[in-house]
Amino acid sequence: MSSTMDLAWEMARGDAPDGTVIIADEQSAGRGRYERSWISAGAEDILCSIVLKPRLSLVPELLMLAALGCVDVAENYGLTTGIKWPNDVQINGRKLAGVIAESITGLGSPDDTDDSSVCISGSESTGVIAVIGIGLNVNLNPMDHTEISGGSTSLRVELHRTVDRAEVFGILIDSIDRHYSYLLSGGTVLPAWRERLTTLGREVTVVHGSPGCSAVLNGLAVDVDSAGRLIVRDPNHRDWPVSSGEVTIREIK
Repeated sequence: MSSTMDLAWEMARGDAPDGTVIIADEQSAGRGRYERSWISAGAEDILCSIVLKPRLSLVPELLMLAALGCVDVAENYGLTTGIKWPNDVQINGRKLAGVIAESITGLGSPDDTDDSSVCISGSESTGVIAVIGIGLNVNLNPMDHTEISGGSTSLRVELHRTVDRAEVFGILIDSIDRHYSYLLSGGTVLPAWRERLTTLGREVTVVHGSPGCSAVLNGLAVDVDSAGRLIVRDPNHRDWPVSSGEVTIREIK
């Protein structure tokens, strides 16, 4: 399969019901944030996309929901995780999972919402289709892939044993279903997501824009707002809501 996200969108534009799940053993064009490729060997990890058709007001929390699902998997195996804003689930600073979320309203084109913020227009009655994509490293050996060897990990690496992918997938989908049902019933996953953010309270550099035309913001990550935007306080004590960009933790010496 080229990409579970591509197939999910093809099905979502048809009559795929809310909660449809597409999973692959291998992808030839799996993608992460900003159309980057997602690296995984055949039949090692969880590569899936889920079609959701929520109320418009719930769209900003879909990325949070997906990240929390991966957190729940790791915690089920006794592992402590954190979330680097907005979408990297990490163990001791190494990436265990990444999630993206895309949505459309009406007949529009997919908007990449993986940066924790969504520009919402229209009324609550407007039709919304969303797809969340999850890449969760289960039996990946990062040392086999030089491009990610320094910053990635997997359940196998952390547990020192091979892990049953079917078991992991079951835990993940149960968690996603539980969090999504909670959202539909009027709840919010924002507090649980915020609690696990490792970015808050840290000095950060945010780079936003395309190469050659980018803006840089340095400051303290003080909080997130109701849409999941990162609030960065600059040296002049002005707070900036950040909806997208590359965030790097700055070690202050």
